[in-house]
Amino acid sequence: MAPATELATFPIASGAAVEDPNSSAGKVWQSTLDTVSQQDGFQRLYWGREVENQSVIQLFIDWDSFDAHKNFMASPTYGPFAKHLMTIVDGPLSMYHANFTPHPPTAAVGTASPVTEVLTCYFEKEDDGFESKVHQLIKVISENAEGFKAASGGWVIEDVEYEGKKGKAYVGVLGWESVEAHMSFRETQAFKDNIHLLRGDPLGLEVHHTKFAEN
Repeated sequence: MAPATELATFPIASGAAVEDPNSSAGKVWQSTLDTVSQQDGFQRLYWGREVENQSVIQLFIDWDSFDAHKNFMASPTYGPFAKHLMTIVDGPLSMYHANFTPHPPTAAVGTASPVTEVLTCYFEKEDDGFESKVHQLIKVISENAEGFKAASGGWVIEDVEYEGKKGKAYVGVLGWESVEAHMSFRETQAFKDNIHLLRGDPLGLEVHHTKFAEN
C-alpha cells in the first residue's frame, strides 16, 4: 500500500508549555511523540504551532500505509495514549490522512523549510484534473518566488466536512523561507496571473502557516 501522512490538528490547553520538556505539558507531549515513534509502520513526524493561531498545534506523521496507523489505533496501547494526550488538549481534535506526492513531504514540512504554508481545498467529490493545476501553479512559484523551498500535496483519503456537508479535500504543503516571503509573492504579477488555477473549482480554500519541527 502507498505511504500515508496523518494530519492532526488540535487546540492546546492555555499555558501548556509543550516546548519545555521539564513542564508537565512538555512531559505529556514528549510521551506522545515517543509512543507514536515506537509503532510499527512509523516513519517520521513533524509538529508545530500555527503561526496565525498559536493555541493550535499541527502534528503530521508519515506512516508506511494508512493501515499502519489504523493498526495502532486498534491496539491496546491506543486508548491510554489518547487519554494521556487529551489532558493537554482543549477542544475537538481533527485527524485525517493524505497520500502526498512526493512522499515524504520532508522538504516542504521538515527543517529545510522554516515555515510551511498549509493549503486545504474542499470539493464535493475528487477532481481528477485539479492536481495538474496545482502542479502548474507550483512550477510558476518555483520559477518566480523568492524564498520558496519545496512543495508536496495529495488528496485526503477520508471524506471531510465543509460547511456542514461531506466531501473531499486536497491538501498542499509549501515550504517557505518565511511567512513574509509567501506574502510578498502574493503581491507579484506572477501570482495574480496564475491564482485562477486554484480558484473556481473548489467549494472553498483554507490557508495558514505552521512552523514545523521534525522528529
